[in-house]
Amino acid sequence: MSTEISITPPADVHLQSRIDSVLAIYKEHGHVNRTLISEKLALTKLQASQLLREFLSAHAPVVEWDNYRSTYLMTRPRRA
Repeated sequence: MSTEISITPPADVHLQSRIDSVLAIYKEHGHVNRTLISEKLALTKLQASQLLREFLSAHAPVVEWDNYRSTYLMTRPRRA
């Protein structure tokens, strides 16, 4: 009889829901940045930065930094 215990790190428990929350902010405002995430989710700048990194990691091929607006915008994926 095997009694394996699976431990999921806390950071991975709700990763997709955290990414989805940033995507919802993007859809509402048409852009996303650390300040907007911090304001909308009542997070510290450090927490908002971590959440933004998670979002960028998940959507890297379709997200670009806009220097003019100091924010991230989603673009269409480039074709090979």
